[in-house]
Amino acid sequence: MNKGVEPETVAENYGKLNPEQPPVFIDFLKLRVDDVEAPNPYFEMIALQLLKYSLLISHRQCNRSRGYDCAYKIVTTTQAQNVVGKIEYSERYKRVLLELTGLGCACIESVEPDYIWLQALVAQPAVTIRRIDLALDDESGLYQIEKIDKDYSRGRFNAESGKRPKKENLGNKVEGRTRYIGGPTAYKRGRFYEKGKQLKLTHCRPWMRHEVRLVSNDRDRIPDEAIRNRAGYFYSAFPRALRKLLGKHSVIPVTERFMREYVSDISTRVASCKRQYGPLIGTLTEHHGAKATCEMLSRMGRSKVIELPPFFDEVSLADCTDIIALQSGEAK
Repeated sequence: MNKGVEPETVAENYGKLNPEQPPVFIDFLKLRVDDVEAPNPYFEMIALQLLKYSLLISHRQCNRSRGYDCAYKIVTTTQAQNVVGKIEYSERYKRVLLELTGLGCACIESVEPDYIWLQALVAQPAVTIRRIDLALDDESGLYQIEKIDKDYSRGRFNAESGKRPKKENLGNKVEGRTRYIGGPTAYKRGRFYEKGKQLKLTHCRPWMRHEVRLVSNDRDRIPDEAIRNRAGYFYSAFPRALRKLLGKHSVIPVTERFMREYVSDISTRVASCKRQYGPLIGTLTEHHGAKATCEMLSRMGRSKVIELPPFFDEVSLADCTDIIALQSGEAK
């Protein structure tokens, strides 16, 4: 196994301010299950478990990976258009692929913060982790892009052999910058980006997100314990650089993380609506009242952009109304 991602006790508590609330979470996961003779019983078993997290396997098919015969979308029970992953089967290889996006992993995290089911699943001999994205939110911007660039130039992202990984720079200071460290096909790759700026959130612009992507290949296998010991594998990917974050950040609850994305999405659309239809809405409201105007302009429909995770509730939505109003008024 690649020694660059072996877990190590980089701090007494693995960088946790509260051991019961590990700040490193899973933002993407792909598992492979071998020796599956028939897909239906296995799919039913997975579907039964997914229901505990308000997820289900849809009857809608999606793009298949090479060598696989069928693939079905995994969606939320509250909104069928919220695709959060897929499950595939290969008759030739007797193999299942299970893939969960960031929202899919968050639905599990909202019920099981330590991903107990996923830990039990990967502990089975036939199950291997093909890819896992481990992420940490740096809300105060303690480790900014400028520091990342400086650490890269000083060799703090280099491998133990001294080899310097590839680096890719994207974005700008206004809309948010991203740094990729490591090649796109490398076993480990870092992604560091200005989350607050990219979401155009005026109240949390310093917010940085740091991600480590591990991809299994012929030489390097991702250990099963990467799900349980997320912090250990996250910090050990680039220990000389990432250890600067140890114990210096607070945990952002999963509901808050996705509420911010929802606020960003809605605020942008409200601001656009104001620019295009604001005068008309104002006139209708003056002549017919707010309720009648809302009824005249509202219509049912599907949206591919506005996604409400199943762990949102009416209280959570009510709490962000003022923020959306402020944000949409300032959105450019």
